[in-house]
Amino acid sequence: MFKDKAILWNELPVNTEGGPLEFDRKPRQGHGGGVTEMVGRRHFVPHVPGTRFLDASTAGEFATDAELALAANWDRTASSVKNMTFIALKTTEA
Repeated sequence: MFKDKAILWNELPVNTEGGPLEFDRKPRQGHGGGVTEMVGRRHFVPHVPGTRFLDASTAGEFATDAELALAANWDRTASSVKNMTFIALKTTEA
């Protein structure tokens, strides 16, 4: 169950050669007028307010799915569980 704005998004800078935009010119297409294709790259990262990822245990530049799944890599920064933006519902029903 989620509260309003339970998951926020942040945009990271694109660290590719030439920046986030790339242009590809094809002069022989478009009936001789040419075609210019533009590719835009954006990196978005989801974030749950009240949590913090402890990246000290990540092997590479980015965390793997296995590293993200480990509870030891996460820290709660909210003062109380009641201040979290989502809850886990646990039941005994199968």
